[in-house]
Amino acid sequence: MNPNETPQAYISRILSNVGAEDPWTVISTTGRRLRELIAGRSVEELARTPDPTKWSVVQILAHLADAEVVAGWRLRSILACDGVPLQPFDQDAWANTFRYADTDPFESCQLFDVNRTALLALLRRVDRQLHANYGMHAERGKETIEHLVRLYAGHDLNHVRQIEGLIAQLPAPEFQPAPTRPAVDAADANLDVRVGMIAAADPVPGSRKLAALRVDFGDHQRTIVAGIVQERGSLDPLIGRQALFVVNLPPKKLAGVTSEGMLFDLGFADGLKPALAVPEFPVPNGTRAG
Repeated sequence: MNPNETPQAYISRILSNVGAEDPWTVISTTGRRLRELIAGRSVEELARTPDPTKWSVVQILAHLADAEVVAGWRLRSILACDGVPLQPFDQDAWANTFRYADTDPFESCQLFDVNRTALLALLRRVDRQLHANYGMHAERGKETIEHLVRLYAGHDLNHVRQIEGLIAQLPAPEFQPAPTRPAVDAADANLDVRVGMIAAADPVPGSRKLAALRVDFGDHQRTIVAGIVQERGSLDPLIGRQALFVVNLPPKKLAGVTSEGMLFDLGFADGLKPALAVPEFPVPNGTRAG
């Protein structure tokens, strides 16, 4: 809400973004639209803003991620307790206190996506009559589930359009899909690619790029060295994550550390920030790909 805007003016402005669109379609597709907008962009590009008093894409995504946490709590509270009080929050205070400018936009997008997917599943699962339940917002008054779905759709569209405007000011992305390699006989493709859980991740001493990953493959653990340090502010978020690894390559010593396989990531060959190739849902460590 803008500083000089009344609650009613805010509601009218945000709801006007929806127009004739179906709010359920809007809130169901926002995550995909955000992913498409930032795909292939660098953190530096997404941190740019032509007006220092306005949020960058990085800050908008951090706000959307936090707002979705709030939305999840509010709607769960309303579903479980009709008429529950709803506490407002100061988005600018959150942005400053939580240092939105320093957040990882890709992590923010992922956080938004996870919470939005869970919220949509909940709303579709509960008795539809509960959508008439309401909460009493301290500033905006009575808000039913149905009203909030439409309000959140308008909020989504407001910020998606802001991001679209900022992205439009950036140079066109350089990425073009590489040509498909020649066909091979599947019987000759002998790489053994498996799911492993990253149990530990530490920078390799003396190297600016390399990290030593201790990876659990179910029946054993092994060390795999990967050049992933420079693209990440911290290795800590990797711990506990599943990813794909090539496990039948000969051991190779890198910066004094023996690597017993290779991280199978996405984007490095195309000059993009490498992303982990991860399973859609948890599978046992050691599961084979293919």
